[in-house]
Amino acid sequence: MNALQRMIKMLLPQENHFFEYVNDAAVAAEEAAKLFVQLAAADGRDSRLVLVERIREAEHDGDKAKKDMADALDATFVTPIDREDLFHLVGALENISDFISATANHLTVHQMDSLPEGTKELSAILYKATTQCREAGALLQAGDASDKVRALAQSVHYLEHEGDVIFRLRLGDLFAREKDAIQLIKHKEFLEGLEDSIDRCASAATVMEAIVIKYG
Repeated sequence: MNALQRMIKMLLPQENHFFEYVNDAAVAAEEAAKLFVQLAAADGRDSRLVLVERIREAEHDGDKAKKDMADALDATFVTPIDREDLFHLVGALENISDFISATANHLTVHQMDSLPEGTKELSAILYKATTQCREAGALLQAGDASDKVRALAQSVHYLEHEGDVIFRLRLGDLFAREKDAIQLIKHKEFLEGLEDSIDRCASAATVMEAIVIKYG
């Protein structure tokens, strides 16, 4: 391969190169959500704290995917889709693992010894939503699966609605039953963190829908 051929190859879009980082961010989010499901089912504070650390590691994987995308965009002249769309997408997926980790960190920051009712329900929805985000992100690379991407995105939005309903119900139960003001605040913020994490999945799904609409 001569110098001109090498230059042309460098300038041509390397789709796998970019979409690998999208996949890495989506896998990190899914792994964080999977670990949160385990955290919700774990017995005892010590077991939960081990999972908090593992969730933090998954978050770091998401951070790395975003940084890798930024570095790749800086080093490449031509991209398969607009560079702003690629960075927005990987950032939206990375936000999911960030929010999941921040919610898990409540256990240490707030010295939580118990989890509120609704944790298992919301974490299960969160895990489903991250799985569907990962699947939709993988389909984007194919370029000819727009209907499937839209269907998955709509499913994530449905899960967000389901999560909102459960959140409101469990929050109402919490205010009705909990008499300890400090415990109420801890559990309220924890549930809000889970609901916000599901919302971040819906935001990522919206970004993927926009990309499909933009590029057909």
